[in-house]
Amino acid sequence: MLQEQESDILTSYRDLTTNRDGIRVGFWQKADHLAQAVTDCCDRRKLWFLGGFSLLYLMSTFMLAYRKPMWNDELFTFYISRLPNVSELWSALMTGADQIPPLFYLITRASFFLFGVNHLSIRLPEAVGFWIMSLCLFRFVCKRSSALYGFTAMLFPLVTTAYDYAYEARPYGLVLGFCGLALLCWQSAADGYWRKVSLIGLVTSCAVAVSTHYYGVLIFFPLAIGELVRSISQRRFDVPIWLAFGLALTPLLLFLPLIEQARTYAANFWARPHWGSIPEFYYFLLIPALSPLVAVLVLAAGFSASDSPGGINRDQELQPKLLSHEIAAAFGFIAVPFVAVAIAVFITGAFTYRYALPSVIGFSILFPLAAARLLDGRAIIRVALMIALCAAFMVLNIRTLQTVTSVSQKESQAYNFLRSNGEGLWPIVVSDAHTFMMLAHYTPRDIASRLVYLADPEGSLRYLGQTTVDRGLLDLKSVFGLSIHDYHAYIASQDQFFVYGPIGMKYMNWLLFELTHDDMQIELKGRNEDSLLFLVSRKK
Repeated sequence: MLQEQESDILTSYRDLTTNRDGIRVGFWQKADHLAQAVTDCCDRRKLWFLGGFSLLYLMSTFMLAYRKPMWNDELFTFYISRLPNVSELWSALMTGADQIPPLFYLITRASFFLFGVNHLSIRLPEAVGFWIMSLCLFRFVCKRSSALYGFTAMLFPLVTTAYDYAYEARPYGLVLGFCGLALLCWQSAADGYWRKVSLIGLVTSCAVAVSTHYYGVLIFFPLAIGELVRSISQRRFDVPIWLAFGLALTPLLLFLPLIEQARTYAANFWARPHWGSIPEFYYFLLIPALSPLVAVLVLAAGFSASDSPGGINRDQELQPKLLSHEIAAAFGFIAVPFVAVAIAVFITGAFTYRYALPSVIGFSILFPLAAARLLDGRAIIRVALMIALCAAFMVLNIRTLQTVTSVSQKESQAYNFLRSNGEGLWPIVVSDAHTFMMLAHYTPRDIASRLVYLADPEGSLRYLGQTTVDRGLLDLKSVFGLSIHDYHAYIASQDQFFVYGPIGMKYMNWLLFELTHDDMQIELKGRNEDSLLFLVSRKK
């Protein structure tokens, strides 16, 4: 089959590289004809290209998911998902310490049941969710244009920061997958294609999105914008679609007790919202995609400069032709950060960039459309876009794999450092929660049994301006089964212990300042790269 595809491309290329008078065309025209042959092959062999994409994506993502150590938030997922029953799971969430709906943990538990407890199984739902979103983007764009534009839309999220959450054991990859399904079901329902099935899919996908993360409710904004534009253009409301939106919100009624308890953390949340978060989010999301965009623009400039006025015709008929309400929905996705920050400022009091990740769907839809309009629909530009995105994805994956390997090596180095410098059997108090959670989970037993975290919400508020981390660890310490203690009670009972943690005011200042305030003697014992080890003793 692969040889047949190559033969199709070569045959189309030979036919196209000779004009009607039998005169051979120039280099750029040849390249454009070859690109047109690739475009035709993509249209005829969609399933083969989708299979190749799926294989590339799943292999790369599974490798990263398997090798990347879990960090603090993922370890919350790990411990809560392993609770023995749903009742204890609900009780843990009722503390408000982890502001995630229970369905996310039930999905993770199902993955544990099917594939065992390991790095890959805990991240598998997110990897599959991101993959589903990519396939939905392909179908959404391909339905209105050529397959190559669909592939461009499908590949674009892979070169943004959104891809980092395809192999992270938090619900954001799942939310993206259900947002993609909701968008596709909405398009099908609006077209009248498998109408009843599409409406059921729309209700289900939106309901599951809000049941895996409360900020999944943002999916309703772009879809409502698109449906409103459609209603205006048709001069009538499509009542079943609006009813579907309303039905999909009903799971939030079930989660009201959890939401109310989670809001008790909002007053001193670690990620306070501000309007500057909006431009910061776009920079955070799109900065990795700059390299392929610049490469394609350089190619386009070279192509335009060398093209003669009598060149080949533009391929206008295959440019994306989204309907007006679909374009409105895409812009609605791009505007999601505005809505997310507004909700955070006026209601929830909590915002971090990953809450607005569905915005990547809008960019992925409009990117091939904008490229087609700006670059005049050249076949070579379409192919160059796809190749540039694939190359950028592979480069970013290699860099991420190197980073993951470096993190694992640093962890091993930290274990050896603590074993060789932490003489005696004194406890080792880890100064920040992230380092503590990772060391407690991955360190060999002889070190892990000595690790302690001291929590003091008041001290954290005094020095860091937030109480979320320390309060959450105290509320969930029975779930984690780790050595987490109240700061003041622990200090009163210990005469000597080590303190270990990274350098920097952000992480260590409240603990060291509090120890100094309590008149404890602090002696530097060693340094492991950017982390310090102190011996703390009570002054005589």
